[in-house]
Amino acid sequence: MEKASRAARLVSRPCGYSCVMSNQRIRDTWLIGKHEAKVLAALYIAFTAVWFVVGWALTSPFKDSWIVRSDQSVAEWFADGRTDGLNSLSYVGSMLSDTLVKIVVTAIIAVAMLMVWRRWLEPLVVVVSLVLEALCFITITTLVGRPRPDVPRLEESPVNSSFPSGHVAAAVAYSAIVVVVFWHTRRRWIRALAVILGVFVPVCVGLARMYRGMHFLSDVVFGALLGGASVLATAVVLRRAAERQQRQVRSDESEQVTNLAHAST
Repeated sequence: MEKASRAARLVSRPCGYSCVMSNQRIRDTWLIGKHEAKVLAALYIAFTAVWFVVGWALTSPFKDSWIVRSDQSVAEWFADGRTDGLNSLSYVGSMLSDTLVKIVVTAIIAVAMLMVWRRWLEPLVVVVSLVLEALCFITITTLVGRPRPDVPRLEESPVNSSFPSGHVAAAVAYSAIVVVVFWHTRRRWIRALAVILGVFVPVCVGLARMYRGMHFLSDVVFGALLGGASVLATAVVLRRAAERQQRQVRSDESEQVTNLAHAST
């Protein structure tokens, strides 16, 4: 009877996707199954198709449009305003989402989240957002092949294509951390700090990449949109997977209660 009572209390407790089920093993909280993999693959195809069309439009039918002319004017304005001090600051801003930096930062944050919450939801949201963004970016920039701004550049890149900005997309993908923060706290100052950092980093990276002659303004804008779309899509897919998993766990626990109740009579 005591076991049945304890199990009944466990089933009756409120618990949403942001609640950690203390009796679950970490390996049992893995969220990416066949369904989630198919959805994420479909999102990759959809995002790649949409951003490819935009990039193609900027390099073909609209290559002489006011948008492209404005892009070049902005690039020249940044180049004309360069100073030694700003050159150094722009290097720091650009490095905030450099390939090695974003991999190391993401790995550290993901491991920390896994250790704190002992489940895969939070680290997967951060990691998958970045992976989805990166896969889309690599495919899009290869297919579009937009030349970089016609200004002196302060650095070289193995990817000699401008659209979209992968640095900015990755910087916005960091906002997956903001999503996790909002899931776990209602404290306004913590949420405000997370949002401020989530906006500050992409803005710094975007300005730095344009200043250094690596991207047009439109590259930065659509890079930011790609990063944001990746975070939003990943959070929705994995949150729904977590909710389904929670319902299954509670269903299993309910069945255990019923079995224990029958056994005690």
